[in-house]
Amino acid sequence: MAVPFHYHSVHSLVSVADCHFREAESGWSYQLHEHNGYELLHCFSGQLSEWINGESVVMSAGDWLLIGPGVRHSTINESNEGFVYFTIHFGIEDAELTHALKNMNYVHLSQRNERLQGWFTELLGRIEHEAGRSGFELGKSMPADSVKTAIIDHFSALAKQSIQLIAQQLVLHALERATAEEGERQQASRKRLKASEVELAHRIQQRLHDAVTTTDEIGAIARQLFISRSHCNEVFRKVYGIAPKRYLGLMKQSKAEELLLHTGMSAEAIGILLGFSSLSAFSRQFKRWTAQSPQQFRLSPDRERG
Repeated sequence: MAVPFHYHSVHSLVSVADCHFREAESGWSYQLHEHNGYELLHCFSGQLSEWINGESVVMSAGDWLLIGPGVRHSTINESNEGFVYFTIHFGIEDAELTHALKNMNYVHLSQRNERLQGWFTELLGRIEHEAGRSGFELGKSMPADSVKTAIIDHFSALAKQSIQLIAQQLVLHALERATAEEGERQQASRKRLKASEVELAHRIQQRLHDAVTTTDEIGAIARQLFISRSHCNEVFRKVYGIAPKRYLGLMKQSKAEELLLHTGMSAEAIGILLGFSSLSAFSRQFKRWTAQSPQQFRLSPDRERG
């Protein structure tokens, strides 16, 4: 098993206040509580039960759970074996995205997300590497009086930003799931949303995903679907609670950060891939997103060289 870890204060589109990865013993539980921000919980191995507003959500290995602010919940290990979990506590530094998720209590992502699991595995590899540099070995040299949570003070910016990417991707994925589920509930009760509107919004969403690596903007997507831009904006916002332009921007930002962190592509090549006309155009937009240039983001002061 990878070395447990505990990080504090990571900022980007999401602002991560606390993050840890640890093993819980058989019979371990955590009392009923709530947070001002969001909690992202991942069951790495074993099984745990999360009680949310009196409802039991059983999590197996590979499951992810996003819990909204102010939602009272507790964690219980109802099995005779321990489990290993990963959790991030964070806020969302985007008013429109926060508004879109305002009615979400929780989203249980029970199916495995291969891309996300890949990032998480890579993150654990980086933590393992940093732990080794700090004198820890996997399960061998932990202090005897430790609670099995190793605090690693000096870790790479790449590991921090990998945590951000995981949180951001889960938030976007949860937004899709939460709004889809809300749309289904609305259809079932024959309220506000029509089935045709939900279907059109899903088609717009797919075009937005396809547009991440093109120059297509909302007007072009509307034309592809033979609707007006105003109708495109209205339907998407009605179903997803966020403007399609903003949604596309969030996905481009996340993709840009992923490529800067996880590939050797030049900033110019990344900008072209994401549909920007020049390096300067990409750099200006990236700085609006993160308050950093692509180069500054990639070469943060605490990033290891070479």
